[in-house]
Amino acid sequence: MEQNKRTPSPELVEQYRRQMLALYGQQPSAPVAEENWLDSRFPEPVPERDREAVALPEPPATPEPPAPEPPPIAETPFVGYLRVFVFTGAKAEPLAETRVTVTRGDTVFANTVTDRDGYTQVIPLPSVNPELTLTPGNTTPYVTYDILVNADGFRPVRHENVPVYGNTYVTQPVSLLPVVPGENPEEMQDFVSGGPTNL
Repeated sequence: MEQNKRTPSPELVEQYRRQMLALYGQQPSAPVAEENWLDSRFPEPVPERDREAVALPEPPATPEPPAPEPPPIAETPFVGYLRVFVFTGAKAEPLAETRVTVTRGDTVFANTVTDRDGYTQVIPLPSVNPELTLTPGNTTPYVTYDILVNADGFRPVRHENVPVYGNTYVTQPVSLLPVVPGENPEEMQDFVSGGPTNL
């Protein structure tokens, strides 16, 4: 004869649990909720904490190198500005990559090359007080420089005593002639310039 099986009620189960705990001298406690393993491995985001965790360390500050000191141009506060224009064929063809050297005595003030239009950059050069050009007398109101120009396939040219006035821009044209067969390619063409000593 099949017996009726009944499932005990939750109240009966709780009563039985309490009796067992009392039997073993333990106090009943509230049932412990099963911890969600996702919550333990992936906790709720905390913006302040998370920002600190992922913040990259700032690179150490490197001091900027000091700006290079401009080279002294002369023992004078007055400066003139020279630009050299190199060409061939009655200025029809400017010559690029031509070596231009500006000197005074044994001192080299510029050693540069021309651009594709045949010009050097503007070269600052020591000069004298521009007010001297307004004062008649024996004082020379400018400083003279020598310009040496070299280009492959052309005879070198030297312009001597090119005047540079204070606070003034000047462009010195230089014409180069191609080397013809039988000529010495190193033979220098010399031109002497110079301005008036009294204005």
